Amino acid sequence: MIYDTVIIGAGINGCSCAYFLKQAGQRVLLMDQEGIAAGGSGAAGAFISPKFTKGGYLKELLERSYLFSLDFYKTNFPEHIQSSKLLQIANSEENEMRLNAFKESTSLCFNEDKSAVDEILTPYAKEAASLVLEEGGVVYAQAMCEALVEGVDFCKEKAEKICYSDGVWSVGAVKARRIILATGSYNLVVKMPYLTLRRVWGHRIDVHSSTKVAHSIHHHLSISPSSEAGVLAIGATHDLHYDPFGEVSYDVEAGRKELLEKALKSVTLENIEILNDYMGLRSGSNDYLPIVGEVVDAKSTMDEGFDVSKLKRMKDKDFGYYRELYMINGSGGYGFVLAPYLAKQLTDHIVKHNALDTQLTPTRFFRRWAKRQG
Repeated sequence: MIYDTVIIGAGINGCSCAYFLKQAGQRVLLMDQEGIAAGGSGAAGAFISPKFTKGGYLKELLERSYLFSLDFYKTNFPEHIQSSKLLQIANSEENEMRLNAFKESTSLCFNEDKSAVDEILTPYAKEAASLVLEEGGVVYAQAMCEALVEGVDFCKEKAEKICYSDGVWSVGAVKARRIILATGSYNLVVKMPYLTLRRVWGHRIDVHSSTKVAHSIHHHLSISPSSEAGVLAIGATHDLHYDPFGEVSYDVEAGRKELLEKALKSVTLENIEILNDYMGLRSGSNDYLPIVGEVVDAKSTMDEGFDVSKLKRMKDKDFGYYRELYMINGSGGYGFVLAPYLAKQLTDHIVKHNALDTQLTPTRFFRRWAKRQG
């Protein structure tokens, strides 16, 4: 059997692509060395939120993605998302300036009424600038990823090498007409000398507390609203220095302590019991924008008498690309916000030949790298 598409990586990006391609009638195989949402996606806080900052392309992209993804989850998988209002609290003077700029520029519906959580906020949190969005939510990460790929073929295998011949990609014994790389912080599988991803370690804890939290609260970290059973998700920390592939083990106890200390700056949580820890790597790009699109073949492009002096005048289509090889990556802490929106864009590009946003394709990194080679 030859699949239409093999997706390598079963985090939220890969699972979202699998969902939309299957909906479009594609024969899809999802492949991962560990399992569904076994890495950073499974450890994510999975808060559905825009970016509270001044104007700019990333803010606009995240606002569109937030609206699309929130509606997508609530419409198709309501049992796997906890909807609530979202309270954003500034944690510094700079953050307050960004929050005020957001208030002036956003089209989203918000107010400053935090009375539903006022009695549990600390004096420090009460005094800070804030806003309340009418709509927000927290996705149950593992369950959502599993629901997205229901009915999709899955293979638990490490994709170490892929090759293309006679119009078909081979991944071990598996064959497909195209491949989507959704590998997150792990091996990109194909050589891309122009692309280096940032790895960010995340840690989330689920706790039980007798304190009832009505809103999703974002301050020094994110705190979910209480479930019916009184469970809260707290996280995820951003540790740019810890390397899980290094020799030093992660200090789980210290991570828990940091999470709780930050949470208690915002709210007064009583009778806390830690239930579970979730840890994993997130991937981000060096320009903080996500990456989605066709993959440039750097070697073939540079071997064809590439003239760096003409780079500015060249269009993206003038470069050499791997045949039917795509990637989706680099969402950082906004994976569950961006993934459905970007996966739908990529699916429409593959199936309907719709154009992709050139500001998000991997080609932007090739251009920067090729310029340095000259």
